[in-house]
Amino acid sequence: MEPLFWILLVIPFFLVIIGLLIWSLIWVYHDALKRGKPGWPVVFLVFLLEWPISLLLWLVFRPEIKEQPLPQKSE
Repeated sequence: MEPLFWILLVIPFFLVIIGLLIWSLIWVYHDALKRGKPGWPVVFLVFLLEWPISLLLWLVFRPEIKEQPLPQKSE
């Protein structure tokens, strides 16, 4: 294959895939924290268990958002 093919098509494709992977892992981390789960174990599971399928599994089976009590004003 010609180097131009690699430069114009293959390398940008892989850069987009890597960007999507990084973005989704950051999103999963923050989503897990918001739902009361530890972020790093969820990120490792999503990364190691066949991303993007594991990302879809997280979307289906993630827990409900925990309600945070409103802070009471002391007067």
